[in-house]
Amino acid sequence: MEVICKPVGPVMANCYIVTDHGHALVIDPGDEAGELKALIAALNVKVDAVLLTHAHFDHIGAVDGLVREYGVDVYVNPQELDYLSSPQKNSSASFMGIPHVSQQTHPVAFKEGENQIGTFTVTAYYAPGHSVGSTILEIGDNLFTGDVLFENSIGRTDLPGGSVEQMRDSLNFIKSLTKDYTVYPGHGPSTSLDYEQTHNPYLLYNLL
Repeated sequence: MEVICKPVGPVMANCYIVTDHGHALVIDPGDEAGELKALIAALNVKVDAVLLTHAHFDHIGAVDGLVREYGVDVYVNPQELDYLSSPQKNSSASFMGIPHVSQQTHPVAFKEGENQIGTFTVTAYYAPGHSVGSTILEIGDNLFTGDVLFENSIGRTDLPGGSVEQMRDSLNFIKSLTKDYTVYPGHGPSTSLDYEQTHNPYLLYNLL
């Protein structure tokens, strides 16, 4: 299994392409659909699905372009099924001043726990706090944490749908994990779960 990271869009959100045996999942395609399609073509893989850790504008901007190209389903937490078509809920109107409305109006809901998506086994952990439907995705030895956990930091909780209390619960869940996953966050560099559990001040000192 290989993970390719492509930062995209005005706030450099990380889009990930996860490949295995000629198949791929695209996680959080936030912008630059053309560049993402060119990268996928160079990898010579079949896209099985698009996955969203959450549906803020900077993580969904290229969804329509990929769906038109590959005809695949888009998976998101059931709490955010309507975010793709709501500029207020996906925060595009307030942050960019340009409302983003996806034509992919019927995304598929992750079930909490194990999901078989194409040729991949994806375990979804609901982890609200940054947004009401933030979800951590486990694929193999990798955790895709969206805007819940960053290297030495965490996502903000002051956006609509955010919650300090829920973020505390999500961080407690992260602290309970015992496997040393590679962590791929929604922004910034990758890290490891062991490093974050022993260095991230939000996990060490209960700063929230």
